[in-house]
Amino acid sequence: MISLPLAAEGGEDYPPLSALNDLLFCPRRCFLHRVEGVWVENAHTLVGSRDHRRVHAVRDSVAGQCRTARGLRLLSHTLRIQGVADLVEFTDDGTPFPVEYKRGRRRKWDNDDVQLCAQAICLEEMLGVSVPAGAIFHIRTKRRREVAFSPRLRTQTRDAAHRLHELLKATSAPAPVLHPKCKQCSLNAVCVPELLSSPTAYLQSAANLFRAT
Repeated sequence: MISLPLAAEGGEDYPPLSALNDLLFCPRRCFLHRVEGVWVENAHTLVGSRDHRRVHAVRDSVAGQCRTARGLRLLSHTLRIQGVADLVEFTDDGTPFPVEYKRGRRRKWDNDDVQLCAQAICLEEMLGVSVPAGAIFHIRTKRRREVAFSPRLRTQTRDAAHRLHELLKATSAPAPVLHPKCKQCSLNAVCVPELLSSPTAYLQSAANLFRAT
């Protein structure tokens, strides 16, 4: 059994690790999710939730010199964030190796590495050890992609955490920015980026809506 310090202590108001991924995917969606509480399920979110439940349901194990732990509570006071690790492998010298499970292939607008790096920073603070690398396991392709926690990635992670906290203090949602990834977003119909990102389209739609028949 893997024993870690109690992660939730003192971090009750800290946002979840997944909010970093949300932020980097789209700040507007992150605001709608985390501040306004708007959540719409689609096929992607439902399948993703099911996959994570399956991962966390597997019991911890010891195989050879490698111990594994699933569903570990994590906390970083430096990043002011908390969450749950899908899987942490511990090598024979005790070095943690976090593994994050993702449904699809690696995306062009990749934000998974920052979420994984944040897990590493949590583990480093909690255990007082260095965590040099981890991995993303892509469920659909059953491929594991190793991620080195370079100084550049760590800086990106700290910057993302700072931006997240600033966003959560904001009083209004960021303006929409139309992007190809908007088509995959579960909040597309709520956000309507095609309409709100174009003043001309907005005015035309408003005119059509209120035009006398």
